[in-house]
Amino acid sequence: MPNVPLVLIVVDEPDTMLQIQRDLEAGGYETVLAADADTALERLASLPVAVVVLDVMMPVRDGWTVLEALQSRVDPPPTIIVSARAGPIQLERASRMGAAASLAAPFSAADIRQAVTTALAGAGT
Repeated sequence: MPNVPLVLIVVDEPDTMLQIQRDLEAGGYETVLAADADTALERLASLPVAVVVLDVMMPVRDGWTVLEALQSRVDPPPTIIVSARAGPIQLERASRMGAAASLAAPFSAADIRQAVTTALAGAGT
């Protein structure tokens, strides 16, 4: 069986999270979900995550916390920022913090699949 990349989807809005999951699984990716930063960090510590799809605008602990934790790793998985409310300042911050890509909602299934494919290619996966 071929090695299918595992994508961690970290989005607090259930409909959006499930849509991204459907879009990526239709593209042949395996997914795991996290609705908050703490769950995301637990999944990252215990699973071989190849790419993270991350909403930075979440309650309690936001996605910036996850992105910061990822960048402190020796070999972090590439991260794709997704947000309905991210403006140019947030997108610039994401890039500065090491995000591989950023997508502003609404984005298509093709957009999210292409971003993951490109991030994996850039990571040599």
